[in-house]
Amino acid sequence: MTIPIQADVQLREATLLDYAFYRRGSRNLGLSALLTALLLALGALVVPISATAAVGDVGVEGPSHTGTGTPTGTKRQTNALWFNDGVWWGNLWDTASSDFHIFRFNAATSSWVNTGVATETRANTHHDVLWDGKTLFVASYRFVNDGLPFEPNFPSTMRRYSYNSSTKTYTLLSSERIHNNKVETMSIDKDSTGRVWATWQQGNRIYLNVTGTDGITWGTPFAHPASLSNVSVDDTSAVIAFGSNKVGVMWSRQVGDATDGMYWSHHVDGASKTTWTTPVAAVKGLRSGDDHMNLKWLDSSGGRVFAATKTSNTSASLPLIQLLVLSNTTSTWSAHTIATVSECPNRVIVMIDEFAQKLRTFATYPKPSGTTNAGVCTSSGGAVYEKSTSLSTINFTTTKTARIVDDDQYVHNVTSTKQNLNSNASGTANSGLLVLADVNATSRYWHYYDSTGGGGGTADTTAPTVTATSPATGAAVTTNVTGTFSEAMTSSTVTPSTFTLTSGATTVGAAVTYSGGVATLDPTADLAANTTYTATIKGGASGVKDAAGNAMAADKTWQFTTAAAGGGTTPQTVTLTATADSYVTSASPTANFGTSTLLGVDNSPVEATYLKFDLTPYAGRTLQSATLQLRSAGSGSTGTQNVRVVANDTWSETGITNGNKPALGTTSIGTLGPTTTNTNYNIPLTATAVAGDLGQQLSLGINSSSSDGLDLNSKEVSTTAAPKLVLTLG
Repeated sequence: MTIPIQADVQLREATLLDYAFYRRGSRNLGLSALLTALLLALGALVVPISATAAVGDVGVEGPSHTGTGTPTGTKRQTNALWFNDGVWWGNLWDTASSDFHIFRFNAATSSWVNTGVATETRANTHHDVLWDGKTLFVASYRFVNDGLPFEPNFPSTMRRYSYNSSTKTYTLLSSERIHNNKVETMSIDKDSTGRVWATWQQGNRIYLNVTGTDGITWGTPFAHPASLSNVSVDDTSAVIAFGSNKVGVMWSRQVGDATDGMYWSHHVDGASKTTWTTPVAAVKGLRSGDDHMNLKWLDSSGGRVFAATKTSNTSASLPLIQLLVLSNTTSTWSAHTIATVSECPNRVIVMIDEFAQKLRTFATYPKPSGTTNAGVCTSSGGAVYEKSTSLSTINFTTTKTARIVDDDQYVHNVTSTKQNLNSNASGTANSGLLVLADVNATSRYWHYYDSTGGGGGTADTTAPTVTATSPATGAAVTTNVTGTFSEAMTSSTVTPSTFTLTSGATTVGAAVTYSGGVATLDPTADLAANTTYTATIKGGASGVKDAAGNAMAADKTWQFTTAAAGGGTTPQTVTLTATADSYVTSASPTANFGTSTLLGVDNSPVEATYLKFDLTPYAGRTLQSATLQLRSAGSGSTGTQNVRVVANDTWSETGITNGNKPALGTTSIGTLGPTTTNTNYNIPLTATAVAGDLGQQLSLGINSSSSDGLDLNSKEVSTTAAPKLVLTLG
């Protein structure tokens, strides 16, 4: 293959730059360490670069970045800062040596100190930085400008650094190529198995790559398998590790039709790298998405993910930047306006202050009155403002606070860290808060430091307590057991080993979840009647811990006795989760959707949902009522859906297709609709139609004569959102 002359020059230029980096890194390692030690020893002699004297300035002017442009990135997926060993650090451009270095932030003087450790030799690169508590990962890439296609033969790399807490120095461990393209943006994160993931847009498709479990060796890049990952040249993506064992990717889709929006898909750690869930729309519709996004995960609430994103709306009252929130209980997304089009916001990031239980967003807005170009709405920049909200009740008002203002220039492109503040898991307890931005006209960094952020100098040393418990004596045999905590907990410590239920010496099998300050133990089978149970939430070093890592001081134990058996006169209510669910479609006659997170019901193309419930324990019982519980997903419907009995129970979740589906009954035993998105629905069923299946399997089908299709959540989303059948038995 003949390489064009210009591309060949660019390739050789990138290769030579990488070679120069390796030579400098290996040959001058001892000198670099010596210089770093001298800098640390003479830290008091470093003169901080202070803010200019202009009356309208807010924040602190920092080092020059002359020689490179937009060093904090133009999309919000990337992060330049991290907190480690009680100190803030940054990946900043060094004008003197014309490359990027690791800088140390001196909070006492609000200034930056160059450690001399290089991270990238190429100018005009953007970076995403990840600190995992042991190793520093710096992903760097040459970038194309907004709306331009990717360009091949420009290596994107990931460099790894170790940290020595005694000398407070970083040392290069390795440098590996992620892919070989110039792209608009790229982000990285690390999963629970040690693999590092990267994502970017290439050739109008969302791409990913992943290392081995060594976190070093990259595989072959691949496109996300879903058809919805076909996007426009202006779209981008971001990746985040969340929950205890998942990696999610969000991307924008701006193709100019009703499928536009912000999409989300996740991968379970350890599965094949190309196995991803069917994408769901966090928001959907024309102008609902844009290529700016910044993702965070709240460890203390389990699976809750927050995405600060931009829309393409143009009407003054509509949101221009908003917060999308993934529920850890329903696995569905909700949208919350941060600022409307009329406020002219841009390039937003979100940070989680776990100590204060706040979400803090930072974005560019028009400059304040009294400064040059005050109030001007422009894409060139403005001033960085903060808007915050409580984690428990998300509500961003129009009130905002100026954090970085250069009186006579535009500030833009604010960045910070992937870490949460005061998170014991990411090592940021009492960190304060630091954000960094850029004044392109003067080639200067600016920053804002809040010493009280994340608890600041106020350490959280208070042990959590259990403030309420349930159930009380007389509880039904179908009851769940709950404990309410005095503060936010680290969800990964609330498990079946730290929250237990026993009857005498027998431990009850159960699933344990944590959400919103409440731990819930859900027994896998009904409890015995008229029986005393003991619930225990474990304290001490191996027990539950709060968000700051404080352990509960001692075990919390309580007892309750279930109600006596009703002797056949007291009704019993049981809730059954579907043991199998899938849907079929005439558009793909041989396709199986048993692992999909969605269940489709439509008439154009024809789609039908199939559900199966195990009624074998209830042979000989009298059925008084039956209710089907379903939750709509990202698509509601104006039509009506019909529930029908399926006589043939031999179908399987992973085998059913449109070509082999069993026939639906001719009579509707329940109806649903019209429906809206992300809503729970209870559908009363004809009890006599269900009663015949007591003691065996029950299969139900749902179809519709409406061409306005409905999407439902499947059991693959979560236990909470899964289809359920509620039976009242005599």
